[in-house]
Amino acid sequence: MVEQKTVQALSYAKIPKFKFRISDSGLITAFLLTILLWGTHFIWLSRDTRPPVWDMALHQTYALDYLDAGNAGSSQPWERSGNYPPFVHLVIATVFWLFHPGPHIAALANIPASLILFWAVYELAKDLAGSAAGKWSAILVALTPYLIWISRETILDYWLSAWYAAALVVLRRTRGFQSHPWSLALGAILAAGLLTKWFFAGIIFIPLLYVFIDGRTWKYPARCVHFFDSMIIAALVAAPWYVPNIPGLLRYFGQNAEFGAREGEPPVLTFQSFIYYLRLLEGYQLFGFLFVILLIAGFFCWKERLIRDWKFLVLSIFGVWIVMTLLRTKDPRFTMPLLAPLAIVPGAWIHSWKQTRLNTALKGGLLAVLCLQAYAANFGIRSLPERIVLLKGYQGSTRWDWNLYLQNYFGIFGKPVRENWRQDEILRKIAAHSTERSVKPSLALIPDLPWFNEGNFNLYARMKRLPVRMHHLQSASRGIDSFQGHNYVLMTERDQGMSWTTVNSTALNQIVVDNPNIFQLVEMYVLPNGDCARLYYIPGGNE
Repeated sequence: MVEQKTVQALSYAKIPKFKFRISDSGLITAFLLTILLWGTHFIWLSRDTRPPVWDMALHQTYALDYLDAGNAGSSQPWERSGNYPPFVHLVIATVFWLFHPGPHIAALANIPASLILFWAVYELAKDLAGSAAGKWSAILVALTPYLIWISRETILDYWLSAWYAAALVVLRRTRGFQSHPWSLALGAILAAGLLTKWFFAGIIFIPLLYVFIDGRTWKYPARCVHFFDSMIIAALVAAPWYVPNIPGLLRYFGQNAEFGAREGEPPVLTFQSFIYYLRLLEGYQLFGFLFVILLIAGFFCWKERLIRDWKFLVLSIFGVWIVMTLLRTKDPRFTMPLLAPLAIVPGAWIHSWKQTRLNTALKGGLLAVLCLQAYAANFGIRSLPERIVLLKGYQGSTRWDWNLYLQNYFGIFGKPVRENWRQDEILRKIAAHSTERSVKPSLALIPDLPWFNEGNFNLYARMKRLPVRMHHLQSASRGIDSFQGHNYVLMTERDQGMSWTTVNSTALNQIVVDNPNIFQLVEMYVLPNGDCARLYYIPGGNE
């Protein structure tokens, strides 16, 4: 027992005191990787003209609510980001204010998150396995295909991953809450994480509990004070948003469980639910090659004791996995926070290789394969198949396979494409047409396509300051009265989009085409997918 406490004390002694140095190798590594990543993104964004898809467009619209409060749906600051905490929306709003509102401009809000993420994974790996392991871990995070895709998308989970990794670093540096300054810093990061996404409370709970118990914090009054200082800072900063939103959040979480069932996700506590994120880790986040490296690295790290505090690392990964697994709604982006701590395992293993010519060549070959894989996933390689499926996986509304690699993610993430989905033309047409008829334009949108949906139509209307209100119709139960309250309808002839949100689209389309005396064709638009969008006017529909 004495020996165990001595080892623990020595482990804590190695944790640096509260100070930052500009010349720190972690910051240098993070800056270099951020420059490389965003240099690549600038090339990608310059070649792509598509609007943001579903949630990405929604979060940019919320950012506009903070930037232009006068036109926001609510005058209360805590309501302007709907059911989501406001941190990322405020960062996007700041980017809009510094430059100008625009779908691709919004992506710049993730640059600080990249810097924090690379720094944090370096520091955490350095603490657990050494500085060389830190560099390799940061490089592996930079070359993780799914993280590259998501880093240029305006969703909350990328910033959540950065704050989670940073929280793990600072949590270690509290030395079991011995350090008051680091405990205060932890409180600030916990607050930032909570204001990024509510999931943060769940995923940080297990590593936080481990450090509290491992350091026997309750036995030392000073440590208890430091711990509660952390919690108080987090609570005080996050409470102004959470407290008034508690009723709405309770309803939202209940609806989310229903969404998971509608999407056909496996019930909680079933075999398919337990392996769900393992399949997504291999097939959609790391791909086969990096996944195999992770498995081999895990074996050697355990066998050779390459990681100093295995319990902390394992529980940091397990904490994310168990919380997400116990939710009915599932998505690859929900487990993004575990990718950074996972990268430490292969980073520590590669660091342990002896300095030989063969191992140097193997490291170079590993980097070459990962760079090729990253290039294929982001810019495409025509000579290679779009994807190679190793084994067919679970089928819900979407089929999740075990893949060797992907060159795109369901046709949404992948190579840049220059396409015009006609939002600007359609909205301007509605605005002009409604002005001629002296009506307030309200559009009923029937399809729910990635680049043609309620979210990005609302975003473009806000950015262009066009007074058009949008609503995605999902029910045809009232027949022609399903369109009540709208004086414009937009439909597509073939593809309707997500199956679970468009089950009634065919019936709604049929109502429109069967009643030409009520639905007057205004314009037809050819979309990039070859489909045709039809805009109809409903005289007296919004009266």
